[in-house]
Amino acid sequence: MFNKDQSAAAVPPTDDYEMYATPSAMDVQPGEAEIVRRGGSPDPPERRPVNSDENGSFQENVITVHGYMHKQGKRTIKGPMHKSWKRRYFALEKAKIYYFHSHLECRQYFTTRNTDLVVGAIELKDALQLRPCARLDLPHRGFEVMTKRRVWVLCPETDEEYRLWFEGVEEAIVACGSGNIIERKLPNVRKYYMKGITTYRTLYFLFLILSIVEIFGFVFWFVVGIQPCDSSNRTLACEDVYDNSPDDLSCLADPMSGWFTPPDWYMTLAGVDDVVCFHDPPIAQWVSFFALIAAELVSIVLGALYYLGMWKPVRRGAHYFDEFDPKVPDDLWPKIDVLLCHYSEPAEETIDTLMACMNLQYPPHLLQIYVLDDGYCSTKWTKGNPVPAIELNKVVLEKSGDLRQEVAQFMYDRVCDPNEDMEVYAWRKLHSSANLPSASRPKVVNRADCAVGSFRDDYRYPGLPHVTFIGRVKPETNYSKAGNINNCLYNEGANGRYMLLLDSDMQPHPKFILATLPFFFDDEDRQFKNKYSCSCMGCQNVAKMCCASCKIAGVPEERISYCSKECFENAMHVQSDLHRRQVNGTLSDVRATKKELRCMNCDSKLGKSGVCRKCNTNNNNGDADMSILHTYSDDVRDNAVGFVQTPQYFRDCVQLQIGDPLGHRNATFYDAIQTGQDGYDCASFAGTNALIRREALDSIGGIQYGTLTEDCYTGERLVSMGWKALYFRKDFEGEAQERIRLAEGLIPDSVAGAMAQRKRWARVTSRRH
Repeated sequence: MFNKDQSAAAVPPTDDYEMYATPSAMDVQPGEAEIVRRGGSPDPPERRPVNSDENGSFQENVITVHGYMHKQGKRTIKGPMHKSWKRRYFALEKAKIYYFHSHLECRQYFTTRNTDLVVGAIELKDALQLRPCARLDLPHRGFEVMTKRRVWVLCPETDEEYRLWFEGVEEAIVACGSGNIIERKLPNVRKYYMKGITTYRTLYFLFLILSIVEIFGFVFWFVVGIQPCDSSNRTLACEDVYDNSPDDLSCLADPMSGWFTPPDWYMTLAGVDDVVCFHDPPIAQWVSFFALIAAELVSIVLGALYYLGMWKPVRRGAHYFDEFDPKVPDDLWPKIDVLLCHYSEPAEETIDTLMACMNLQYPPHLLQIYVLDDGYCSTKWTKGNPVPAIELNKVVLEKSGDLRQEVAQFMYDRVCDPNEDMEVYAWRKLHSSANLPSASRPKVVNRADCAVGSFRDDYRYPGLPHVTFIGRVKPETNYSKAGNINNCLYNEGANGRYMLLLDSDMQPHPKFILATLPFFFDDEDRQFKNKYSCSCMGCQNVAKMCCASCKIAGVPEERISYCSKECFENAMHVQSDLHRRQVNGTLSDVRATKKELRCMNCDSKLGKSGVCRKCNTNNNNGDADMSILHTYSDDVRDNAVGFVQTPQYFRDCVQLQIGDPLGHRNATFYDAIQTGQDGYDCASFAGTNALIRREALDSIGGIQYGTLTEDCYTGERLVSMGWKALYFRKDFEGEAQERIRLAEGLIPDSVAGAMAQRKRWARVTSRRH
């Protein structure tokens, strides 16, 4: 648009024009470099992004912060429809945010003040609230500016830019004295209700209405047995119909084949009140009619129940467990058992998953990994002999490889010196043990329903998770995967407070545990979650009341909460700038301001003594309740989450690249059904990629038997016992680098394998219903 000389000449003096760039504005292409220059210097030195706090307050023609952002505006009056995301160049000057198509137009505007260059502006004098945006469809981390007529969603492109913009806009709003800055940090655990709930519920009721109309039509207008024998001669008797018709007709003077006589109102409603001779349908036609009615009723009822399961779909979000604010004390970090189930899958795949488990970001002394090989040995039982014949399962070992030896090689490579002379097999024998039945001691386990013995290797080394290989010796009825897991839990001494269950090909993300564990320690619906300490200086009691006027205005409760009326008066809150600005938007007279206190528990008005009449609580017992401030607990009295299920993702392959023709992503289940069930806290248990509370599993006796898919049945039993079942995916919240797949696996490599898997799922679903 300009040559180099013209652009240099257009830069005003330093005293009249200053611009402080955000990080993305510094990382521009060569043609955009002039926007980050200050005072017309040809080659300014590199400097970190700054804002007005570091370089003085607002000055004439000073841009506090500027840079590229994605914006979206929503009119609060004309409707809730969002506009599309647009990348614009923004500049904050005093109490107004201007945005332009490019940084060049921004530069020209502040040089010439030509209003034709401005695409639009956000007037911060009309701002009511500023807060981080909790929506899940943001291109980057963003914040909301709420004005009287519009909600602006602005998304800077980096975290550093976000900080600069938030602080700059906050300072501008506070300087104007018109709005509220709330929710600087999102809560540790969050729940988002998905969009389109109203539309979905409207369609659901429409489905019910149309279904009723359909059944009504079958019963009254398409019913068998009341149609005229001759539609052209409705008022003729049957004898006359026979005489006038050349066809062989089957007629009766009574409707419904004479089985019963409908009332007159029914005949009138069906439009056959003037018919004298009725058609006599054969038995097959009656059977077909009632079969159709029954099929439609069953379909409608099942459809209504199915769609009701998605009545209130939700998404969940959470900080990582090690990023909680305040921090979780070290003594509350639980021990976790990782159960890696294997049968006849290739040993290399299981070793790859073991490597991913070793890389889990969790204290290694609190992590134990169990490799459960259900195909290591086989047993032959003879009638009357309580001790089976045990031998290696050569068929499986030849097909998939010796997993026990592969695990030993894996650990040997990590803990032994490369110059070690001892062979891997001999080194493995140092860690091996066997618990096998004998004639003198036929029972060597606690629960004989899931195993009669085991082969075991333990690898315990400092700085690494404890790795244990278990080869189950199966009983006569082995219960497959359920028996393999229960053997580990109840016969092999697994004692972690939580259990991460994985299939042999499902490789967890390093942050899997840190991402899912928060739901057991914090709950958005937990009692006392919103307790705060007293805002009066020097007082650390639990707050019992808050300023009602400021609460209505949206001021964070932690800044306006007090333990007693005395602390409220001592803090002189009503005379503070915060109270006057947030309530009225101006520096109004103190005497005109409302002095009203509300209870923190029931939100009722307090009496003159500062005691809530409804709760009848005393405000002087704050010391006894200080333990509930900023504490975390996974006790079932505070948190009844039984397990957190995550979706199954699959690593990139040819089938997924060509459009997933066999539907391995299972999007209907994981994107619709699971989110709907999660709204009721009863998500389905998929048998893998789940973090389970051991106490919950013990309450039902472990993984359940009696079905092909023990996982679904186990989840149903947990929910029926009162445990909450949550569904969580980490790829819907935060910036692009924060949206991760918690676990990825492999898909069946053939159509036959995929069909066998789907047939098994279908059989189980039909048995469940």
